[in-house]
Amino acid sequence: MTNFTRIFLVGLVSLVLVACGSKDDTGGGSSSSGYSGKTSAATVSDSNKDDVVVASSIGAEKAIESSSAPKSLSRSSRDIIESLLNRSSAEITTKHHLRMQSRAVYDLSASVCNNGGSAKYTYDENNTSGYGSFTITYNNCSYSYGGVVSTVDGSAVWTTNEDGSFSYQYDLTTTYGSETYTVTATYECDAQFNCSYSDDFSYSGVSYKVSDVSVSGNSTFGFDVSAKVYHEDYGYIIIEAVDLISCADGGFSSGSIAVTDSTNNEVLSIVFVSCSEMTVTYNGVASTVAQ
Repeated sequence: MTNFTRIFLVGLVSLVLVACGSKDDTGGGSSSSGYSGKTSAATVSDSNKDDVVVASSIGAEKAIESSSAPKSLSRSSRDIIESLLNRSSAEITTKHHLRMQSRAVYDLSASVCNNGGSAKYTYDENNTSGYGSFTITYNNCSYSYGGVVSTVDGSAVWTTNEDGSFSYQYDLTTTYGSETYTVTATYECDAQFNCSYSDDFSYSGVSYKVSDVSVSGNSTFGFDVSAKVYHEDYGYIIIEAVDLISCADGGFSSGSIAVTDSTNNEVLSIVFVSCSEMTVTYNGVASTVAQ
């Protein structure tokens, strides 16, 4: 097995573990987006605390999704992506043993998209060393999964480096039955497979990013989450959440989130009372508001 193939397969497994879809809501829902906002630490104030509460809650949701938490809205999407990439992996691993020229394009459509559409693999090899980058592009790639025809559009890009590090970026939209999901993120690992994950997305027209994600727990007893959440206008906050129980339509029914800002102090806290209400405490004043 070549070094490229080994890294590819490890990367593929990692991708499946983190690649969770978020339901695309044409109202206030989240969608794929490149983050272009402030990258310094945010300072929470009276004027922006409501926005920070929103960022904290949806940031925690994204963090849980990134760890492949079993959420009902994302489960089918995750299974679809796993099936699709496994199909692609088998084809790419076979074709990679052939000698490739720079920017070679291989058509995987016949085996990956068995109900129509296309999947094409473009490889850019650096000095025939087995290192470099490749892209799988899915265009209306349709196939049967679980008795339902699914369609995938978008791309996944892998880069492998001579020092053993690798990264990949993926931006995929899946239609499964009557539902549409988006999977988008960046994953980077060093030679020792110490990896970092970041997810760029938009919510109600605002650009966000989630990085430095750590999640433990489960959907039954609750998730503990640590993450850095970026807001395009304010920069990043650090959230530490405990015992979060997800609601079917988003938000949390119980658990709490503590927010740290540029002062390196906990400046705001959120306690989820139900799927419709939460108690926010800022500057010692607590108020119960709608989620």
